[in-house]
Amino acid sequence: MFVAATLLEIFVFIEVGSAIGAWSTIALIMLTAVVGISLVRIQGLQTLMEAQRKVNQGETPAREMLAGIMLALSGVLLLLPGFVSDLGGVLLLLPPVRAVLIERFISKAHVRGNQGRTFTAEYHEYSETRTTRERLGRHPEQGSERSEGGTTFEGDFQRKDDK
Repeated sequence: MFVAATLLEIFVFIEVGSAIGAWSTIALIMLTAVVGISLVRIQGLQTLMEAQRKVNQGETPAREMLAGIMLALSGVLLLLPGFVSDLGGVLLLLPPVRAVLIERFISKAHVRGNQGRTFTAEYHEYSETRTTRERLGRHPEQGSERSEGGTTFEGDFQRKDDK
C-alpha cells in the first residue's frame, strides 16, 4: 500500500507538473502546506478548548481526543509533498468527515465509563518484617493486622464484572 501510494503521488506530480509547469507545481505544494497547517492549528485549538470544557464538566473527552489525533494526522499529510496526501489531509480537516470516522471508530471500540460511582478507602501503614511475622507465629502468606488511624483516600471506581 505504501508503494502504491508513493507511485500514485509520483504519477500525479508528473501530470500536474506537465499541465502547469514545475515551479507552479512546487509553489502549489508549498501553498497547500502553509494553508493546511494554519487550518489544522485553528481547528486544533478549537478541539482543545472543547476537550477542556468537557473535562471541566467531568465528562470524558473521547471524541475530542480522536479528533485531535485526526487533526495531527491531517497536519502530517498536508506537510508531506504530494497532491494525494494533501487530499487526505484536507478530508481529515472537514468536521463532517472526522465525525463519521470518529463514530465508526467508537462503534467498534469497547468503551466503558465510570458510571458515577465513588468509593472511600482507607490506607493503613503497617510494616511487618520477617522477624515480626515469626514472633507473631504468622506465615508470609497470611495478612497483617490493621492499625487504627489510617489515611483516607476518596476516588472513583469501576467494577470490571459489570456488563
